[in-house]
Amino acid sequence: MSTQQERADIADVELQLVEYLRAHPDFFLRHPALLAELHVPHESGGAVSLVERQVSVLRDQNRQLRRELMDLVQVARGNDRLNERIQRLTLALMRCTGLAAIVRTLHDAMMNEFDADAVALRLFRPAKGEALKPGVELPDTVFAAVDSEDLSAFQKIIEQRKPVCGKLRPAQLQYLFIERASEISSLALVPLTWQHDAGADDAQGCASVAGGRMPGATPVCIGLFAVGSFESGRFNPEMGTLFLSHLGALAGQAISVYLEV
Repeated sequence: MSTQQERADIADVELQLVEYLRAHPDFFLRHPALLAELHVPHESGGAVSLVERQVSVLRDQNRQLRRELMDLVQVARGNDRLNERIQRLTLALMRCTGLAAIVRTLHDAMMNEFDADAVALRLFRPAKGEALKPGVELPDTVFAAVDSEDLSAFQKIIEQRKPVCGKLRPAQLQYLFIERASEISSLALVPLTWQHDAGADDAQGCASVAGGRMPGATPVCIGLFAVGSFESGRFNPEMGTLFLSHLGALAGQAISVYLEV
């Protein structure tokens, strides 16, 4: 098709469009979104008109608001998925009948539900006395003496009882992940917290996993739970830690039933 023919066809289409709009003056009333997308220049001498500038600013603001709205929608959807995972984990922990089952459930949930590449658990052993209640068994490798030098590197996290995300020093990674330490590029480190609930003293198994908080009581850190990733950007210091705090309280409450705390 020649350029002359193309111009003739375009002119014919434009003529039909003009005739249609003249015959249907309510077109833009029925299609307001299209009107917002159209760009009609206004020239006042050699300068851009105020009307065009105002419309341009409004359109930019509209695009920015749309992007922010989509970001909020994505965050909301992500939070919904996290809520569903936490709920499934809660139910799974409530079904556990022993400490070994709780540890296994936490590990499997992090690996399968939360796409972790590695998981590490360290429960604190008192300087004197037993860590576990009579009849409860768990490998010694899971425990760490509260007065050990290794734990001194985590003292700030333990005292603040708040999850942290990002990177740790090589020695800290080695303590948590042992032979897999060199593979971990980022992680979430979650203090396991327990808060005494006088109404749950006689509870067995995981019945106290949803135990309430006593007014004014201070949570006790009974261990550390690390979720590692091979990706450096998976966990970073700017991430929110609300769900991780919930996870620490949930797991800590379930585990505390079997500890001499």
